[in-house]
Amino acid sequence: MAEKRSRASWSLDFVNKTFLNACIKELTSNGWEGSGLKSTSWNIIVEKLKKEHDFVVDKKQMKYRYDYLKSKYVVWLKLKNKTENLYNPVTNMFQMTDVEWKAEAKLNKMVEKLRNTPLLYPDLCTRLFDGATSTDAASW
Repeated sequence: MAEKRSRASWSLDFVNKTFLNACIKELTSNGWEGSGLKSTSWNIIVEKLKKEHDFVVDKKQMKYRYDYLKSKYVVWLKLKNKTENLYNPVTNMFQMTDVEWKAEAKLNKMVEKLRNTPLLYPDLCTRLFDGATSTDAASW
């Protein structure tokens, strides 16, 4: 019988920062495979997280985190580029009314994730995901 994999907790900011930096490095060195990193790149990132932070995840968990951050980045970028939104780059938060939040949440459920929690390391996410995501109106 297969052993159940433990759930990865990405709550530590420095683990996320290492993950994003490692993804950027692998993308720069080895390029894309489909819509994500190459299989060899994922193996390198697994080892880096284990070595630097004793953070043990498998490739599937990392791909899930990558996809989650990418989805959150796409929503963040759309909100940030809207002229009527008040984005504060110091706090990396959006200042919108409840009505505006609800209207945006109807378009994409990921919007709620940004209401109280900012996108981690927006500069790193931009370097990693910019050009790899579709941000036009049809992408939602």
